Amino acid sequence: MLRLNIGPPRSMWIAWLGCLAPMTALLNLALGALCGAFITDSELRIIGVLMLLPLLLLDGLVALMSVQYYRGAFWLDGRVLVRRVLPGHKRYDLSTAQITLESAEPTWTSWRGGVLPRLVVREPGGSTTRMWLRDPARRGALLPPDQLTALAQAIDPRLRHPAATHLHHLATHPF
Repeated sequence: MLRLNIGPPRSMWIAWLGCLAPMTALLNLALGALCGAFITDSELRIIGVLMLLPLLLLDGLVALMSVQYYRGAFWLDGRVLVRRVLPGHKRYDLSTAQITLESAEPTWTSWRGGVLPRLVVREPGGSTTRMWLRDPARRGALLPPDQLTALAQAIDPRLRHPAATHLHHLATHPF
């Protein structure tokens, strides 16, 4: 299997799980204990509940961002595109799927550089996935040429499909 350079790099996961997760857990523990103390006091119960709400919203935001980043990983397994999902993996057969290219502006990221190209894979009667060709999590970096070529070959080994032709051209002439 060929891992495509899509989604956050390993260093970001180390920072995310090594720094943010423990800090969030400590914040939850400290503020949760304080909220618990306030909630048990009849006069401060409302303040305890009001303090608990932002904590729950922060936890939800961290969980949502973690899932979003987690789902951003893709692999090629022959002519099958594999996406990491919760739970497990979702497989898209590129030989039978309808494949197009589109441009879109990323949301939920710090990217503010405009639109980026992405691959759209629609399975017949199934689900659709979108994969960035320039990854907003990697500051708009283009997939490496060998990965673009492998993706083009997976779509159509003869490079007759318009998306495969475009990906192959992008791999050989990135500028």
